[in-house]
Amino acid sequence: MKKILPIAALIAASLPVAEAGSIAAWTFQNDAIGVNNSPAPSTGSGTASSIGMNIYPTPNVGATTDDVLNGKNSDTGANGVSNTTQIWRIRAQAGTNGAANGWSSAAPIGTQGVQFATSTLGFDDIAINFDWYATTQGEANLQLEYTTDGINWQNVPLALSGSDGGLTVLTNSASPNTVDGSYVSDNLLNNGSLAGQDWFTGLTATIDDPNAANDPNFAIEMVNASTGADNVSTQGTALNNSSGNWRFDNVTILGTPDTITPEPATFALFGTGLVALLVGHRQFGRR
Repeated sequence: MKKILPIAALIAASLPVAEAGSIAAWTFQNDAIGVNNSPAPSTGSGTASSIGMNIYPTPNVGATTDDVLNGKNSDTGANGVSNTTQIWRIRAQAGTNGAANGWSSAAPIGTQGVQFATSTLGFDDIAINFDWYATTQGEANLQLEYTTDGINWQNVPLALSGSDGGLTVLTNSASPNTVDGSYVSDNLLNNGSLAGQDWFTGLTATIDDPNAANDPNFAIEMVNASTGADNVSTQGTALNNSSGNWRFDNVTILGTPDTITPEPATFALFGTGLVALLVGHRQFGRR
């Protein structure tokens, strides 16, 4: 038996091990500076879009005018983190009706923000990673949702793992004006520190739902967690419905390949090991 175990271990060690990797990612570095309502992924395939920017009067109903722009060193707040790479800003601007901003406290929960969609066929263990920024008059409360059918959306708890000083993870089950579930808040009244103009990096989530794996209809949304009186700015004041925005960077949907085909060399090694295993077994049996 002592001759068999090392061979078995060698065979096991020779088999490939699945590792989590990017299914699709958006860093916005491959996009031209300027208006862009649907930036292309930098890795993989998929679509990105904002939602709810051209529906509510802010003070007028505007036109969706998301754009890719360069971050600035001056865009820092309580945590002192800046981002000088290309980023994606979500907002509306004046249309035919006059001045508009897009972000509105009248928007129902989960109807304003961004959506990223990609197929997870061939992957399981789905996870999310992204960076988020809200201006001083931007909405303070953000939730993450996912869908497996493009119709029904599920709330997902977020975890803080990067430069997230000043951001608070909360859970609501009482107020009808905030999502029944998990969300994060960059809010002066919640965390007691200066708020707004903060880059929060490495917000993460793991999606345990088996239906999210091998799903051609998979998508995520980072959207408003509150409405009405609960929909406050990062300063803890009522949303003014005329200014403020959100910005995103390094949005990544990850997964682990669910099937691995060994390389020819692996099959050869396996065959050699199997032969040696059988020979050793016969010799052992003759003793």
